[in-house]
Amino acid sequence: MVRLFDERYIEDMSYIRFVADNTFHIEKSMLYSKIGENIKSVEFIRLKDKELLFIEAKTTFPNPDNSSEENFERLQIEVNEICEKFIHSLNLFSSIKAYVNEEGFADDFVLSEKVSLVFMLVVKNHEPLWCRKLKPIIIAALPVYLKRIWKPEVRIMNHASAIRESIALD
Repeated sequence: MVRLFDERYIEDMSYIRFVADNTFHIEKSMLYSKIGENIKSVEFIRLKDKELLFIEAKTTFPNPDNSSEENFERLQIEVNEICEKFIHSLNLFSSIKAYVNEEGFADDFVLSEKVSLVFMLVVKNHEPLWCRKLKPIIIAALPVYLKRIWKPEVRIMNHASAIRESIALD
């Protein structure tokens, strides 16, 4: 049986249901709630096929094709926020894994010996072309040190793509 996250209700009362197999719900962890001030987090971390996925979900995201000044500013703010969430979540996760913080992972969250790191943004109604154009913008916004040390892959997808990748359900 596939475990699912509780439905994530969003502004328009629609939702995304995520597959929750081998998942650490970092946003609901005791550590995050204890040190949460000025710390941002992705929705959850999931190990899937030797990939450690840091998954953030959004209902909407600015269209990278819209060149208006207002949209550009909003896009930069959103991109910076997403990058902060990826970085803070990686740090929180690493602090637990290194036993710096006392919180452990659930018994059913099992890490492989070797994993690749993936920062994933799922934007519910984003056009596939916008997802492709957003990816290099997010990659460019990540700090160089992070890209050299952790070598993360960045994936941007809409709800339909997340379903095809077995990240979300219909």
